[in-house]
This record gives sequence, C-alpha cells and structure tokens, in this order.
Amino acid sequence: MGRRTLPCRRVLQEAMNKLRIIVSLPNENAYQRAQGIAAKSTGEHLGFDIEVIHAGDDAITQSQQLLKIVQSRSEPRPYAFLVEPVTGAGLHRVAHAAVADGVAWVISNCDVDYIQQLRKTPETSSFAVTQGQMEIGRIQGRQIAALLPAGGSVLYIQGPSSSSVSAQRREGMEFTKRKDIRITTLRSSWSEESACRAVGAWLRLATSRAEKFDLVAGHTHELALGARKALQDMGDHEQQKRWLGLPFVGVGIAQQVEPLVDGNILTAAVVTSLTMELALKTLVHALKTKVQPPEYNFVDAFSYPSLEQLQRLRQKRAGLP
Repeated sequence: MGRRTLPCRRVLQEAMNKLRIIVSLPNENAYQRAQGIAAKSTGEHLGFDIEVIHAGDDAITQSQQLLKIVQSRSEPRPYAFLVEPVTGAGLHRVAHAAVADGVAWVISNCDVDYIQQLRKTPETSSFAVTQGQMEIGRIQGRQIAALLPAGGSVLYIQGPSSSSVSAQRREGMEFTKRKDIRITTLRSSWSEESACRAVGAWLRLATSRAEKFDLVAGHTHELALGARKALQDMGDHEQQKRWLGLPFVGVGIAQQVEPLVDGNILTAAVVTSLTMELALKTLVHALKTKVQPPEYNFVDAFSYPSLEQLQRLRQKRAGLP
C-alpha cells in the first residue's frame, strides 16, 4: 500500500508544477501590489506557475483580458483564474465560460451572485476568499464610536460606488456607528492620489471650509493618507493645523498600517489580511481531495490598537480619569 502512495504523490507534484494560475487584480494600489507579491511567493512555494495581470480599474478591460485567455487555444491552458473583480457585477459571463472549459474560478474580495451556479459543475473548483467586508466596516464603525464618545462629524472617504467592497464596508460602518455621529461622504477610486484630488476639490468649495469635523476616515489607509495630503496642502495654516490634529483612521494589511499608527500618522486602523495565500492553498487542497472547497472562505480582521486601547486613548486626550 505504502509503495503505491509515493508514486501518486510524485505524479500529483509533477502535475502541480505545470499548473498555470492567472491572477487578475483590479489595480496596482498598495493592497493589490501586496496581493500580487503574495500570489507569486505562495505559488512558487506550492509549485504553481503564477501570472499576475492588472485591469487598471476598468471592468471592460478586465473582462476582455480574461475572455481572451479563455478563448485562446495556446498552451499551457490555465488550471484556474483567481480574480478580484473591478465591480460588484463580478464577471459573470467570463466565469461561466471558464468553468465550462474546465478552468477553476476563484473570487477574491467580492460578493457575487453566481458562485452557487458555477458549483453545479463539481469537477471544477469554484469558491470565494474574502476579507469579510461587512465586518471590516463594523470594526471601523466601532473605532469611530470609541474615538468620538460624545458624537461628532466624520469626513468619510469612500471607495467607488460600483465596488461591492465599498458598499459592504459602508453598510458595516453604518450598522455599528452611533446615531449621534454624522457622516459626510466623498467618493474616490482606490488610490491615494484619487483621494487627494477628491478632498482637494471639496476643500475648494467655500461651504466645506466652514464645516466642523471631528475625525477623518478612509475605506483604505491610502484613502486616509490621500485626504491627509490634501489637508496638508491647504493655504490656511490655522485650518490646516486644526484638520491635521484630528484622528485619521483607515484599513490595510499589518505591514502597511501598523507603522502608520505607531508613527501617529493614523490614530487607528482596521488590520485585514491578503487573500492570495489562502486561495492558493485551498486550490491545492481541492486538487488533492477532488472535493469542492467551502463556498466562502474568510481571512481575519481586527482593530489596531484594540477598541479598549482606543477608548483609553480618547479618555486620556480628554483629560478624563
């Protein structure tokens, strides 16, 4: 029995060494760059051939890139697509074409409505790996509440309206924030530069300068940093000083956001995780067992500092015992 097991493992490893995985990412912001690096390093460790492509935040470009690969007859054929969609629509047509062609389909950080349909083809793996965007929003809502115990007004830099990540983070935040906290929302794409432009344009409005805010929150740490940069560039030094004295909060992976909090650039952050390592390891397990993975697989998120530490920090700043 043992003699037959070793050759089977060798055949499996040899097969995996030839497997091509296409990783499609929506853009090249800090989080997605880290996703690409994680995909390549994890893929190399597991014996996959990883190819990372970016869509430039354009849903049509992403669809065309992937459909071209599906329809191509060139070798080697992809074993799987690992896709983070640009929009919540989630590439429905391409996903069905890929699975029909025997290519596994893995969704990252997007809540799509067609995974169950894909899983009706059990011999081809279809599943999602996500950060749990609602929970990220809930944690950020609790951070805002901890930092504004007497209520107040928040300048909230939100991601694109077409993004399910943006919608779910907003919904989670609204669920946990108190009613005495008011939200003023600005929209941005997923880059620091875009957030800086959005806040800069808003600041040029006479009405916005007169509004009083108590905290600045971003859907990512880059959006929070973009807002901070725009506020640093203000000509009115008194207003600049007041704005930059506010708490800033954002979201990102540990190596990106914890140094910003420790350096007092951000007051707090929701620390989340990359999805690529879990997605690729789940693919390996599906390959070995020939069993569909769970439909949804979640990575961890938590507050940094903890909510209790934030409450103590706010009490200290307010001179409370």
